[in-house]
Amino acid sequence: MRKQRARSGSLVAALISGLALITILGLLDQNEGVLAATADGLLQLVAVTAALALLIGVFNLLVSIHLRRLLGLRRGWLYSLFTLLAAVGVVLVYVLDENESWSGDLKGETLSPRLFQVLQITLESALAGLILFFLVYAAYRLLRSRVTWSNLLFVITVLVVLLGWLPSSNGAGLRDWVLQVPATAGARGLLIGVGLGTVVVGIRILTAQDRIYKSTPRN
Repeated sequence: MRKQRARSGSLVAALISGLALITILGLLDQNEGVLAATADGLLQLVAVTAALALLIGVFNLLVSIHLRRLLGLRRGWLYSLFTLLAAVGVVLVYVLDENESWSGDLKGETLSPRLFQVLQITLESALAGLILFFLVYAAYRLLRSRVTWSNLLFVITVLVVLLGWLPSSNGAGLRDWVLQVPATAGARGLLIGVGLGTVVVGIRILTAQDRIYKSTPRN
């Protein structure tokens, strides 16, 4: 049994590595030959598969989880009700946009992007307003648990940024420097780390060294 699993894992690894190499070579092909067409077909197949997986996941989330919870009046059924209403509303608005069913002042308009922007801006504003309280509470918890140089630096940075946004404050220059230099450097470091991690994972997949190819023995 273990030999059969190891053999199947090796075949899957060889298949995935081969398809990945063909896709990379096809993307690098500037003559739009056979490799480029093959890579384009593979990418389209991946896109269709991902779209189907997304639809299946959304259907499973709405029906198997939220609808069952709502019909059984289980704990959290009110959140499930709002989730189902929101999903139905989004689909209904999109269908009306595609059929150009709006009349009057809304004739010829598409409300889906507008509603998405309004809801997104509203949610982002609400979360941004809560960040103030989260930062102040986090600073309080840090100083209460242990007073260290890193904790003091965090608290001072929070105070500089928050006080710098006040209209009557004179610390706008220091606030901008903190946001543009240390914060930007940290964000770029995180992005570089994410990029290096992505490259490493891609190389491990291409060389069939990832754990998904290895069979785990059952107890």
